[in-house]
Amino acid sequence: MVKESKYNIVLIEPSEIVATGIAAIINGNPQFSVVQTLSSPAYYNTGNGNVDAVIINPTVVDYNDRLDIRSSIGLGTTAIVALAHSNHEESVLRQYDECIGIYDNAQRIFQKLKNAIEENAKAPKNDLNELSSRERDILTAVAKGKTNKEIADEFNISIYTVISHRRNISQKLGINSIPGLTVYAIMNKLVDMSDFN
Repeated sequence: MVKESKYNIVLIEPSEIVATGIAAIINGNPQFSVVQTLSSPAYYNTGNGNVDAVIINPTVVDYNDRLDIRSSIGLGTTAIVALAHSNHEESVLRQYDECIGIYDNAQRIFQKLKNAIEENAKAPKNDLNELSSRERDILTAVAKGKTNKEIADEFNISIYTVISHRRNISQKLGINSIPGLTVYAIMNKLVDMSDFN
């Protein structure tokens, strides 16, 4: 797919030095244009017009929203690219269509942006890492401390089906421990702290 017009980019980065540098690199390519630079996602307005991608520093996202970034900022199906200054948890970075490293050169940045925009146009990511309704139910039960047998009985399914759902959930989220899944469920409001009393 060849696009004649520019890809419109919104950049969300609190460091003026970093934002200015990244914007200068991106605007140096005639195929891309930084149409807006913001210091916080709180200033992002979904009515900003035709935006092809949002580049955002993951550290500016409220910790409670990091695993549900698309809906917390209102990005919908817009491509979202992390601008990583440091290491981040894999489960956080999986929310993004691509990740630009602070040490990537201009050519690598352009390639990552183009890939993110084109891949997102083909198959946009949805919220909660594409967990099905049943997988969210199973995740909620796991977070509440239920055993495979209890989950199977509750949903009238076999233990093998529960195990299969748990494996799929772990693969989709990139989280392999019960405490990690519990934290994810709490952060995404699938369970409440009062459920543990």
